[in-house]
Amino acid sequence: MDLDSFSAPHVHTDLKPVLVPFLPDRFCDQAREATEKYARESWMSVLTDYMAAEENMNIHVVQTVNLLAVVDYTAGRVSAGWLKIGLAARISQDLHLMKEPDAWLSYAEQEERRRSFWSAYLVDKLISCGKSRPLAILDEDCHLQLPCDEDTFQKGEWKKTQTLGELLSWNTQMVERPSPFALAILMASIFGRCTRYVHQRCRADEIPPWDTKSEFSAISSSLLLLESYSTLGSRPISEVIQNGEQGPQEIGYLVFAHTLFHLCHCLLNHPFLVRLGLKPFGSKTPTSFPVRALRASWDHAKQLLDLIHDAREAGCLVESSFYAYCIAVAGGIHSLGASLLVSPGSPGSETRTQDSSYYFQQTLDWLDRLGLFWVHAGNMAINLREFHAQSHRFAGLLDMASLKDDLDPASETALWSIIDYGTLGADPRKKPVFLEAGLSDLPSPGSWGVGAVPASLPDADLFDSQSTAARLNEVEYFLNSSPAQNCLL
Repeated sequence: MDLDSFSAPHVHTDLKPVLVPFLPDRFCDQAREATEKYARESWMSVLTDYMAAEENMNIHVVQTVNLLAVVDYTAGRVSAGWLKIGLAARISQDLHLMKEPDAWLSYAEQEERRRSFWSAYLVDKLISCGKSRPLAILDEDCHLQLPCDEDTFQKGEWKKTQTLGELLSWNTQMVERPSPFALAILMASIFGRCTRYVHQRCRADEIPPWDTKSEFSAISSSLLLLESYSTLGSRPISEVIQNGEQGPQEIGYLVFAHTLFHLCHCLLNHPFLVRLGLKPFGSKTPTSFPVRALRASWDHAKQLLDLIHDAREAGCLVESSFYAYCIAVAGGIHSLGASLLVSPGSPGSETRTQDSSYYFQQTLDWLDRLGLFWVHAGNMAINLREFHAQSHRFAGLLDMASLKDDLDPASETALWSIIDYGTLGADPRKKPVFLEAGLSDLPSPGSWGVGAVPASLPDADLFDSQSTAARLNEVEYFLNSSPAQNCLL
């Protein structure tokens, strides 16, 4: 098949770069070259046909630039993708998409404008999860209501929904549950706050994370909103599917929201980030805090991977680009867990170590599979393997006696490499090789290890979130750049 013949009256040129990766397998050798070609053509079309004439701006430009940002980012062109989503955000703001649409527009047109804006909002939140990547769209600038449910949208009707600010408030009186799309946006908002906490750490030296006034506590509290609005965690998704309560697209949004829920907990309680947060307080740190944080990070990393596994077992296509990052972060925790969770003589430590090894291998299998579609997923698999070869050197990462010690630059670089989206997905051939120096001189884990919680402490997490028993088993594409193959779109 000639790739230039991959066109039809209903396939816009700007969609070609995101449809090409999903050509049949026999065309895979040409797919990436075609993606590059059509992405360049689409970008030049935006610059020449729209950017040169201000009056040509419309929501289709926002949609196109939004898609091209995803194409660049998933191909490992981090800066290009981040810049494009910033442009999409500015164009959407120039078109006043962050405000309620004009009443004279049809209900379908109004909802299209809302969804175009919220899609740009979502991509901005997801792409900006890295160092020196501030968000282009702030929550306080979003004054339009959230997307309605799919049934209302398909009927071309109008329904009053909450704004993001209302959904984020515990004081809002809810007449009915938010739509699954709205829940995805809610979790993207909390995820954006979580990544700012991880990468910027404003006032981190002033307020300890266990303080109720800390950002750690505030984000943990906000995460409970999902449990308040969604019943998905209380029963298997297979039951929801069988009852026909939600369509495939809405189920996909629900599961995506729960995936972000687990990812936020993974980041908040990540062993490396916990160490950074505890460093200013040293010996004042309650010994129970790192123990519970470590357990929470492992539990949510496990639940995240179980969710993805169950989704595939249920017959869902789990090939969305952002899931690669979610899986990789969970895998990084399991890589560390193989060493960090070892506490000689503590109950369950051997089982947890074996489980960490199992889940880490599952992570690599998933990333290798996603790497067939997304360049950055394959890069993540290589980078994680490289990290895992030295992860045993970080066994004493949370040792209370060394919390105030500075990490050497090579170790800090290695640990950031399993958290930062851009670094994780970067071409491993274009980044410096980790130095051999590391944390080998730090003490091995002792009484602080998981499973060695003092008898006087309750066995629950500091912020008990969602029951592990309620394993989610339904996930679909989200922000997948393949409308042709995405059963959600």
